[in-house]
Amino acid sequence: MGKKLRGLSTTQMLRIFLAMMLIFVTALSSVTFLFAYRFSEVQFAKSFQAFSQNIETQLDAQFEGIEKSILQFTYFSNTQEILFSKDPIVYLQNISGCNQLLYYLQQSSPLITEIMIDSPSGHSFFSGSTGKCQYKQLTETIREESPSFSGPLFRTLPDDSSPLPRLIYCFRVNSIQRRGFLPEEYAIGVARIDVNQLINLKGAGDYENEIKALLYQDDVVYTSRDASPEELAMLQEHGRGKLFSGNVEYIRHAVPLKDMKLTMIDLVPKNSLLRDIHATRNILLSAMLAVCLLLAVFTELIVHEISNPIKQLVTDMQKIQQGQKRRMALPGPKDLRYVAFTVNETLEVLEAASRRQQEMFLRLYQTTLAQKQAQLNAYRNQINPHFLFNTLESMRSMARHYKAPMLEGMLTSLAALFRYSLHSEIIVPLEKELAHTRHYFTVMDMRAPQRYELRVHVSDEARAQTILSMILQPLIENSIHHGFIRKKGPCIILIQGRKNPDGSLRLSVTDNGMGMSEEDLLQLRRALAEKGNAAQNEHIGLDNVVQRMRLFYGEGFSFSIRSMQGHFMTVQFQIRHRPSDPLSTPGSFPE
Repeated sequence: MGKKLRGLSTTQMLRIFLAMMLIFVTALSSVTFLFAYRFSEVQFAKSFQAFSQNIETQLDAQFEGIEKSILQFTYFSNTQEILFSKDPIVYLQNISGCNQLLYYLQQSSPLITEIMIDSPSGHSFFSGSTGKCQYKQLTETIREESPSFSGPLFRTLPDDSSPLPRLIYCFRVNSIQRRGFLPEEYAIGVARIDVNQLINLKGAGDYENEIKALLYQDDVVYTSRDASPEELAMLQEHGRGKLFSGNVEYIRHAVPLKDMKLTMIDLVPKNSLLRDIHATRNILLSAMLAVCLLLAVFTELIVHEISNPIKQLVTDMQKIQQGQKRRMALPGPKDLRYVAFTVNETLEVLEAASRRQQEMFLRLYQTTLAQKQAQLNAYRNQINPHFLFNTLESMRSMARHYKAPMLEGMLTSLAALFRYSLHSEIIVPLEKELAHTRHYFTVMDMRAPQRYELRVHVSDEARAQTILSMILQPLIENSIHHGFIRKKGPCIILIQGRKNPDGSLRLSVTDNGMGMSEEDLLQLRRALAEKGNAAQNEHIGLDNVVQRMRLFYGEGFSFSIRSMQGHFMTVQFQIRHRPSDPLSTPGSFPE
């Protein structure tokens, strides 16, 4: 068969390419996943840093508001009178104004929930109902620790109603009632700060089970959600790093707030931090699997579109040589499809003549059988044609002898009718068929003089065309016996014929008779679609014509019927090609 070819096949090259692509996609996915966690942690730190800076800016503004409110209150004249006057009457005269001012300040700045000012030289002011002793102890502690306290500063106090301590703002109040007041004449005030209102982050958190907290020194004074004792202990850990609670690993990030001794803490479970990483990993894995699947499908498609069609072409050619197949299957690729299509066209050209000849002989055989059947039907009348023609000729001679020209013409036409029906060829020129139709019309017109009118509008080109014999006369008979049965007159039959530009012949027979209803027309069309059904519906002639034309011309014949009840009926034939020459020879039958 020849020297064996060396090298890689198309299938092998595609599979090597697929393997290389799979290795590349796997490596890319692994590297991306390795760097994803680190990138996420860095992004987390940057986001929290920006968050803390925003909190710091917010706290600066809030503390400025707190300081401004406290200054307004402490240096209010009524407050000064209470703090630095020992007269009880002065306290009673000014306490109402102090309470009103404090209420107004709390409405405008709800960060201050309670306030107490302790003055050793006068009266103390307290806005709450409980905790006065605790605040008193705090002010005394401040005096002892710093006799020249200038403030402000923050302290924390335990809260019985919460595991978190209270954040207390401590400040100094000087006396401005006396000119040249002594420096030791001052009061110490404490104000409880609502931390939740201060930073307004209750319930905030971008990760599951995340805790954001605010620390003053080592005391947690705020958490974004309720925290367990173990979580509070982790929040108070120093430094930044990883912590463990049982089997759960936490990541702690702390950012100190400048000049406030406050620290923002963010505590996030590692699993929550990795939640987005897991989603990224799943997406990468899904994408990798999808790419692998697409590559595999793509490779198999190429194998199917190239290798398999070539094998199929070889197999088909072998089977055609062995006579097991007649056509080659058309493969997918354009060039291979062209090769197979060219071979199939060649085979079709070789078979076309034989197939057309076989179809022609089959139609001829069927048409001849129908013609013979028509002749047998005529013989069933048990009339000897020779005797009939001789008798008609004797009657015509007698009519001429007795000078009856109408009867003579009628007998002449009647003899021509019988001679044409018994001795005509299978196909005849349209001109002969029209002459036969005129003979029939002459006979019918003599039966009812001046009742019927025949109009023929057929072009010369159409008259030269050949057509099956005995086609028009049954249609004329159908119009006279069915269309004009109850019509008084005039009864007009119009025959039209022309040759179309494509060589086809169009014939139509129209009468102005009673027509048919829509329902009857639909039944007639349905009956003509099947052989023999129309004959059962009193349309023997029309059914015979349609079936013979169908047998003879096959797909080259079509017809249509149109009618309007009380007005007209039209039967139209379309013959798209002429019969072959052998069919014009009577008695030519396939062996």
